[in-house]
Amino acid sequence: MSKLEDLKNDLAKINLLYVEDEVDVRDATSEFLGNIFSNIDCAVNGQDGLRRFQEKKYSVVITDLKMPEMGGREMIRKLRELDKDVVIIVMTALDSDLDDSEIVCDAHLDKPVKFMDFIDTLESLREKIFRS
Repeated sequence: MSKLEDLKNDLAKINLLYVEDEVDVRDATSEFLGNIFSNIDCAVNGQDGLRRFQEKKYSVVITDLKMPEMGGREMIRKLRELDKDVVIIVMTALDSDLDDSEIVCDAHLDKPVKFMDFIDTLESLREKIFRS
């Protein structure tokens, strides 16, 4: 079994929350994520993401930062208060002002995300994902 198939088999068992406000980006990325994860829920902003997180157990949250109503930074702070161990991956545009000191995430990737960079990130977080 290849490294990718092995990772996909493991990740098929977990719940993923994807938070993105831009419809086209959300749709395309959800399709991309569907090649790896079986259980994906999408939220349209941080407020929606926080509500969904409070209703269901997620092992991984992937989020944008700049969103209406509640941005990713505020949502991440609130998620960490609820579950300090959840794996949080920030996907943001190259021109975003990403200050790692204020965002407690496990990884961040620049949009557009390259498939193998994403796989490498998941592989590096594998142990933590399955501990959460």
